Amino acid sequence: MTITGKTKQLAVIGYPADHSFSPLLHNFISDYLQLDYTYSAFTVAPDMLQDAIRGVRALGICGINVTAPHKIEVMKYLDVISPEAQILGSVNTIVNRNGILTGYNTDSEGFYMSLVNNGTETEGKDILVMGCGGVVIPALVRIIKSNPKSITLVNRTKEKAIKLAEKITHITGFNIETQIKSDSYDIVINTTTAGMADMSDILPWESIPDISDADFITENTTAVDMIYNPPKTKFLQYAEEKGAKTMNGLDMLICQGVLAYELFTDTHLPAQMPGLIRKEVFSK
Repeated sequence: MTITGKTKQLAVIGYPADHSFSPLLHNFISDYLQLDYTYSAFTVAPDMLQDAIRGVRALGICGINVTAPHKIEVMKYLDVISPEAQILGSVNTIVNRNGILTGYNTDSEGFYMSLVNNGTETEGKDILVMGCGGVVIPALVRIIKSNPKSITLVNRTKEKAIKLAEKITHITGFNIETQIKSDSYDIVINTTTAGMADMSDILPWESIPDISDADFITENTTAVDMIYNPPKTKFLQYAEEKGAKTMNGLDMLICQGVLAYELFTDTHLPAQMPGLIRKEVFSK
């Protein structure tokens, strides 16, 4: 890529943001399609968030992705929020159109797209979610549209699981269980931080009182971890040993990024783009 005075700017903000894979992803797309955009990462402390959003307008930045811990707080500084983002209560993509900042949420469709791309169907399935991470609402709201058989949500703090389940039920009308009642699940999703960095030797259910063992993972289960670094957590290793199909959070990162790029640039990317990104960017 050749960066000139006409090159348009995109970015991700978070606290921190220097660990983000998003610059690799978005800059690859721009380079592949020969579009004149460049993408950077900016660490923005919570008390500087409003100033950062003002800077998006002042500098004419075309769009930004928003990651933790800003996805909810940032909404108060935007001009327009898409209907889906309003329902989900969080924004991960902001598009600047002539100084008007519009917030979107591509996490929801991005997660569902990643499941479909990996051959995992959710219709008629029993699904268990461990943890109340920020992606739970977007992920489950989209999954519910595909008519799963059941969804169970468990967490280290039972009260938090109950509260989040009630919120999702209020949004969708779908009843979310908060007590494990099945001997096996078709899909088991980890949204906790167990498996990351200094928690690499921890299994997600070790801190969840409602789970005494993980016998609900079988050879017919698809185990999904929202973590993508490391690429194979202890949870996924355990699931593989049980014969389960596994996938990490990388494909969700890729798919939500592809959807965000389409919004930033008002383009429609080729259907093979997620697979191309995984092969050319993240398999090396």
